Amino acid sequence: MINAIILRLLMWLPAPLVQETFRGFDTFEERMRKGISSYLLLFLLPLAYLAYLVIRFVYNATLGKRGRTSMREDFRNDALKHEKAGEFVSAAFIYEKNLNDFEKAASLYERGGDFGRAALVYQMLGNADKEKEMYMQTGDLVNAAEISFRQGEPEEAARLYEQAGKKVDAAMSLEHAGRKLAAVRLYREAGEYRKAAVLLQEEGRDKDAADMFAISLSGSTPDASNLDDFYTCGLMFEKAGNKDKASEIFSAIRAVDPDFRDVRERVKDLPPEPTQEESPSVKGRTTLRKIMRGGRIEPKQSMRLWVQILKALSEAHRGGWSCGSLCPEGIVLNADHTVTLLAMTPAEKYRAPETKRGAEPDVRADIYSVGVILFEMLTAIPERAGSQRADELAEDVPEWLDAMLVKCLRKVREDRYQSIEEIFQDLKALSKGK
Repeated sequence: MINAIILRLLMWLPAPLVQETFRGFDTFEERMRKGISSYLLLFLLPLAYLAYLVIRFVYNATLGKRGRTSMREDFRNDALKHEKAGEFVSAAFIYEKNLNDFEKAASLYERGGDFGRAALVYQMLGNADKEKEMYMQTGDLVNAAEISFRQGEPEEAARLYEQAGKKVDAAMSLEHAGRKLAAVRLYREAGEYRKAAVLLQEEGRDKDAADMFAISLSGSTPDASNLDDFYTCGLMFEKAGNKDKASEIFSAIRAVDPDFRDVRERVKDLPPEPTQEESPSVKGRTTLRKIMRGGRIEPKQSMRLWVQILKALSEAHRGGWSCGSLCPEGIVLNADHTVTLLAMTPAEKYRAPETKRGAEPDVRADIYSVGVILFEMLTAIPERAGSQRADELAEDVPEWLDAMLVKCLRKVREDRYQSIEEIFQDLKALSKGK
């Protein structure tokens, strides 16, 4: 009743006023409808999603399954066609990408000669032996070596790494296998002299370790940037019992920085530098030095003289020759075309690198010296021995002879000829017919 009266009164009001008054308000019935619609929406949404799941399940179990089955059959038929046609790689690709049959794919890649792809699939299957076999087929020795290492075969890994030219990796594998001295050889050949020195020291070979560490410093002198390295080298020579060489190194460090660690206390008096003199017993005969003063000697004559020197040196070694004292001044050419060797104090350029670092000279030190002497006969420039090839300085030097010179002048004595007999063997083999 009251509502009807209010509505009648409102009818007398101007329309704009009524609209403005009730703007934004809904009737009770409209609010109810909106509320019921919201509840229905909340109820219907889960029902709709549930219906979607049911429909999808039914489809996948019927039509979808048949469609997928049909598609797999199509892929399989394509793969079989390629396989029968001898197109094994194409067939393998379908088995791998579309059918997920990796065993079949790997075997077909292998039959088709795509060993790299076969290796990757075998890796995915966890078949390390076949993976390694495939890498071996491709010539990828590095990956094959890595597989051997993972399989607990470090020595096999080292062999493969060395064949691949990865000497540092090969050395690390041998070190892992406990073969430290074998690792030293590879580290040395790779120029990793410090790593080689560490292993030698671990094996109790202090003298060789000091010599090896000194090689890593060859060509450099102490300065503010490398005093720690030279100090370590000095300690190694001191431990090896070479007090003079250790004192020499500590003195060089002190000249750069007098307050560096304890070099003041470690420095000892150095022995006087030896002087080189020509023996008076040479009178009436000719020394090689006098012949060489006329300039370079042509290769044939150089070879004749060198062979005579080698023969005399071999005899001298058998007679207890004191190694490390060979130089042109001490090589005497007799009238009967024989050679007499006199023990001399050679100039620095004729001394083997290891003797300059304090190592005791042996046959290999003399081989280095005769290498420098032949280099000087061929080029007249002994200062470049070991840093430049003889055939670069003299065009008439045979390539085979230059190769022998290179081996005589290796910085590391283990890389040189190990005996004069080895030199003669190479002379016979390399010079034959030339």
